[in-house]
Amino acid sequence: MSEPLCTDPADDLLVPMPYAVYAAIRERAGERTAPLVDRLLRSSLALTPALDDGSGEEAAAGPAVGLLGGPAALPADVAWPRHGEHPMQLLAQLDCAGLAEAHRTTGPGGPWPLPADGLLLFFHDDLFSDYAGHGCCVLHVPAGAPPRPEPAGRGEFAPLAAVPLRADWALSAPSYQDRELEDLFPDDFMVALDLASDFRDHLPGPDVRVLGWCDTDTGRHEGHRPLLQVEASAAGAHWGETVNVSFWITDEDLAAGRFDRVRHGMEVA
Repeated sequence: MSEPLCTDPADDLLVPMPYAVYAAIRERAGERTAPLVDRLLRSSLALTPALDDGSGEEAAAGPAVGLLGGPAALPADVAWPRHGEHPMQLLAQLDCAGLAEAHRTTGPGGPWPLPADGLLLFFHDDLFSDYAGHGCCVLHVPAGAPPRPEPAGRGEFAPLAAVPLRADWALSAPSYQDRELEDLFPDDFMVALDLASDFRDHLPGPDVRVLGWCDTDTGRHEGHRPLLQVEASAAGAHWGETVNVSFWITDEDLAAGRFDRVRHGMEVA
């Protein structure tokens, strides 16, 4: 049996979904609402550490897309982002051409909404001193700048070690916390809850994801979608009770390639 298809609303492209997901949607949502649930599914990229595991083979085989941590490939004329009086932590630096290639070669193809070249650098306040979500900065810079180490002023907080990343396309689905799914079942919230459970059972939940839906219990920024999600364990980070951080962007800013209004999210264990 061939995989059923759904339409990714980001680009009206038909994308494959596991038959178990297709069947669960039709069982729980009914004939009229099932196509509306289908349209909520989104394309994303699952990023996996590409480190040698000792066997001589890489742990991931998708296209290379950048790093978690490491010194920043930050142009000389761009200041290191700060939050309050201290420099932010560099969490990730992603190669835009590599992300586009991964989307093209490992997924269904079609338009990719992030820039086609340059680097996206993700900085955040790892002291988590701003609960309004402004403690982050995303910069789109040209590729090729020499690596720049973190500036002084971070006290005892060591920079994150560089973790190379590879990427594969992954289908992503909403959770019961996402209003888009909940609003389809105004008379029975349990349907949304059960569907969210089905999605968790049958779709991957990567430690690092670009775009897609939010995988964690962090609060949602209204009118925004996740741009990047990173588990602390994947980055080798020590954030106390914070186990996951995320960066959020509006559809308008994503379409315009504008990253100066990205918001910060966190999940606390």
